[in-house]
Amino acid sequence: MKNHQEKITNLEARTEDMSRLTTLMEQQIEINKDAQKQSREQFVTLTEMNNSLKNLSKSYEKLDNRVGILEQSDSNRKIDPGQFGKDLMYKVLPTVIATLVGAWLLIHFGLK
Repeated sequence: MKNHQEKITNLEARTEDMSRLTTLMEQQIEINKDAQKQSREQFVTLTEMNNSLKNLSKSYEKLDNRVGILEQSDSNRKIDPGQFGKDLMYKVLPTVIATLVGAWLLIHFGLK
């Protein structure tokens, strides 16, 4: 009889242990589901951040190209004093001198 009582007590203890293990497993399953959900949300967030950074990088490259074009355009518009002097010497002055010589010749030879 004593042996039967011990077996019954052991079976009851095992049943309680199984019940606690079942509860713990259910809790762990819920914790895992929450962790998976958070992991998916983090993945989505990181993917969106990656896309935003790619778009920002592309925008920066376009902006950098546009600034380069504007700087080049601004550089082309500046008047270079040395080039201005050369243009004056080689283009304008010969024309003025030729006009003056032509006018003098007309006046000198009387070909009004």
